Amino acid sequence: MIEAMLLLILARLLILFVPMRWWRKTLGRVDENTSGSPPNPVARQMALAVIRATRWLPIEFVCLPRAMAVQWMCRRRQVSSALVILIAPRAERGQPHAFHAWVEVGDQVVIGKDEVRNYHRGLVLVQP
Repeated sequence: MIEAMLLLILARLLILFVPMRWWRKTLGRVDENTSGSPPNPVARQMALAVIRATRWLPIEFVCLPRAMAVQWMCRRRQVSSALVILIAPRAERGQPHAFHAWVEVGDQVVIGKDEVRNYHRGLVLVQP
């Protein structure tokens, strides 16, 4: 859980203070092909560690820093995963939840699943 806390803080600082072009490559390569890797129970455990870590930290962490932390944890453990940044339909853009992020391992979303909104896949960052 300490690893998750540190990565959440790092992700938030990067998002706030560093242009995305400088840290995007740490999350994987741009690719649409996310299938082929089997679901991995370790990935779910990492996602739960990130969720628990957010409860212990005094600031709020939205979907992108959570997804970044899980993606980095998957990379460290050599678990194939994809960080997906989603975009709301045109009518909802400009509203607070116009973008969303989650992490997929195989065909399973391990953190960030949102079944309420009808997002469209945008940027997909895959790591082997």
